[in-house]
Amino acid sequence: MLYTGDIVDNTYQVCEEIGSGGMGVVYLAYHLRLDKYVVMKKMKNSAADMQMLRNEVDVLKSLHHPYLPQVYDFIRYDGDVYTIIDYIDGYDLKYYIDNAVPIDESQLIKWLGQLCEVLVYLHSHVPRVLHTDIKPANIIVTNGGDICLIDFGISMLGDEEIKGFSVDYSSPEQYYNVACIREGYYDSLLDLDERTDIYSLGATFYHLITYAKPSCMSPLVSSLEYRCLPVSDYLCEIIDKAVAYDREERFADAQSMLKAVRDIYKRSSRYRTYILIQIAASVLSCIMILMGGYLIVKSFNNQIVSAYEEDYNLYVEALRRDDSDTAISYARKLINTSDYRSMMDDEARAEVFHGMGDCYRAIGDRQNALDCYHQAVLSAGKAAGGDIYYCDYALMLIDCDRVAEAKSVLGELNSLYPDSASGYLILAQLDVREGNIGEARTKVSTALGRTSNPDTLFTAYVLLGDIEIKSGVPSEAVRAYTSAKDCKVNAYVLRRLGAAQMELARTSGDTSLYRAASESFALICGSYVPTEDDAFNLAQCYLLTGDPGAADKCISSLKDYINRYGEKCRAYILMAVAADSVGDDYASVYCDKAHSLYRAMSDEEKSRVDAESLSAIRKLYRKYFKEEW
Repeated sequence: MLYTGDIVDNTYQVCEEIGSGGMGVVYLAYHLRLDKYVVMKKMKNSAADMQMLRNEVDVLKSLHHPYLPQVYDFIRYDGDVYTIIDYIDGYDLKYYIDNAVPIDESQLIKWLGQLCEVLVYLHSHVPRVLHTDIKPANIIVTNGGDICLIDFGISMLGDEEIKGFSVDYSSPEQYYNVACIREGYYDSLLDLDERTDIYSLGATFYHLITYAKPSCMSPLVSSLEYRCLPVSDYLCEIIDKAVAYDREERFADAQSMLKAVRDIYKRSSRYRTYILIQIAASVLSCIMILMGGYLIVKSFNNQIVSAYEEDYNLYVEALRRDDSDTAISYARKLINTSDYRSMMDDEARAEVFHGMGDCYRAIGDRQNALDCYHQAVLSAGKAAGGDIYYCDYALMLIDCDRVAEAKSVLGELNSLYPDSASGYLILAQLDVREGNIGEARTKVSTALGRTSNPDTLFTAYVLLGDIEIKSGVPSEAVRAYTSAKDCKVNAYVLRRLGAAQMELARTSGDTSLYRAASESFALICGSYVPTEDDAFNLAQCYLLTGDPGAADKCISSLKDYINRYGEKCRAYILMAVAADSVGDDYASVYCDKAHSLYRAMSDEEKSRVDAESLSAIRKLYRKYFKEEW
């Protein structure tokens, strides 16, 4: 059992228990890294159920639809199993029924149409998914007024045995199967199909319209046609057809039912007349309000639009400068501000999540990068160019040693974007992991030949450069990173290029490469937000060029480094070496300061000091102070 405040898997903080049922306990939790609420559903975890749950969650994670909650994860914690699902804020239809909340027909039609769209999506999915437990309690009306169909813990693949059953909403064939199971007549079970969900959907709206539950125990369901109801005849006909006792008399599939719902406005003269009367009666009373309210609403909306555009531009500028902390802050604001949601479509949301993932990757926070790349994938869906989101997500999964999940993402990418260059990049990274460097190079080369997208080319060249570094061929790495820079210039690739240039200079003895590396690091320090290593590498490259004035440039650069990052032993070591190389009297002062800082360091910190630098400063210490370091 979980309690308020518990932190699960170092990620989810439990807020409260919000429900329980036959399939488990439900908790509201807070995702600490993504700053959002989620639902944690504790599942039965018998050995028999475990494989069923894992298979089911894998299918549900692949579902992406605006009227379905997103299933994120399947985790084990303290001997229990939980699925992690989007938290949907709003009231379920059971609340509307229990509190007799009036619902006009236009709203009913909108919700029924949205649910039909969901069923079309689920039933056409491969493998097919039947919900099997559609009922008012499992349908939430969001704060935006749209529908969300929840509780997939009891959904089922189309060819599995029944798992969901709710009195008053389940279809006659579900009742029959339950009776057979209770009596042990498993050979007599009926195959369930799309019409099972259609019945439950119809039964739910029957209850919404009449405040009475339909009975499926006999063919004589009370027809809506002969009741005096404040809805159109054609809507009544749709509901009656959906809840037909004989499933052969129901809609053949959700697409047919959706078409019927969309045709209501064309076929129901009674409804059109009713709407016209309502409009005519309302126009005169509303027109003055609208005229006054228009300017207020317009002004308010303009303020929101301006605020959104300002925050978005600040986010983009922070990204351009590689100011990761600032970019992450604005990205979170864009994602989590409710007033901005209507301005961000799925493509924009995916772009922001992806950019935030790049920022976390740049600062070495792999778990947050992974979460953001995953959110980008979920938001992008099948959007054109979305394969790069799948690619970066899979590459990060591999980097986090989650290879099986990366292969699953690769499979999804290949199904959505057949023969995509991004798929070859993922395969290349898997080859690198297995030590198959030659095969990895071949796959990157294949990817480069299959795309002209700058983002994909950038990722491919960076991956190729990483492969060459791992292979000990810095000259080829420099060539690859330079090609990546030609596609897109940022601190990420400049940092890799500068490091490769330094390594090539060290192995080849070509000091001109230190000059090239200094240009890479100088660009980072001048145009982006540098790391401490960037600033130190710049000073180091200045000294190693051997150019006139190199020592002075190195020392000046290190003074800037100390002002920004504080007094560090390695900075004073390099300053001492630089000053000594030109006979600067301050060499002994820098040497003494380095010694003092070194003595104050922990053993772990001392172990990280470069051996070559340590050897050099010890010689200088003996030179200036006639004693051992």
